[in-house]
Amino acid sequence: MKHFTIGDSELQTLSNVAIFSQLSPELLQGLFENTPGTFYENQTDLFMAGDDADDFYILLSGEVHLTILTADGAQSLVRIVEPGESFAEAAMLGLGEFPINATAMPKSRIVKVSKPVFEKKILSDPEASLHLLSALIKRQQFLISEIKILKSLSPCQRVASKLLSLYESNKWKGSGNLPRCKQTMASNIGIDPASFSRVLRRLEDAGIVCEGQEVIITDPEKLRLYCAGFGYVFDDNKLLMSA
Repeated sequence: MKHFTIGDSELQTLSNVAIFSQLSPELLQGLFENTPGTFYENQTDLFMAGDDADDFYILLSGEVHLTILTADGAQSLVRIVEPGESFAEAAMLGLGEFPINATAMPKSRIVKVSKPVFEKKILSDPEASLHLLSALIKRQQFLISEIKILKSLSPCQRVASKLLSLYESNKWKGSGNLPRCKQTMASNIGIDPASFSRVLRRLEDAGIVCEGQEVIITDPEKLRLYCAGFGYVFDDNKLLMSA
């Protein structure tokens, strides 16, 4: 674990984070002027469910896995945080404790903002507070919408949508090993990991073939048409309802 100074490139990334997008450059710089970032070389727990929520986080690069413990004690993946996203701000501002676990994956760069600093710099400014509230509401609405969309899709549709999203956002070239292990991807889209490979083999008509550990999009246009057929199109790095 190593610390680094927040420079111009990091501030540029932070300015595009949803909850900071409407803040002035001066206010944003003031918030992070004495806040270092942290590079996690190895997998590291950031917090556990029930811990006091005294801060929140922004992922600059790498991955963070948000998980919960099931009744039998197993970990279930709730969400994978992507670079440029904040997380745990709602817990800090409202719940007072973290409802889930967060684990930084190897080679992740993360900025942690403490509650006292945040309150002093942001909540004391009425205009900034309004911008923050608006951004938090929009983010909450997006996450709720994302959950509703996921529940409305069949396993085949979920997998096809996920593969198209990875391909169109250039996170995966469309052939070879997937950017994450199948178990992680299955958990992320709410599918039993043991069923993931079987679902892949049922998607040949959608332009997808599975050869061992390798997955290949043989016909991207066929996959786009398959996803559009149940109402989803790719736009602005997200799969969205077309109607």
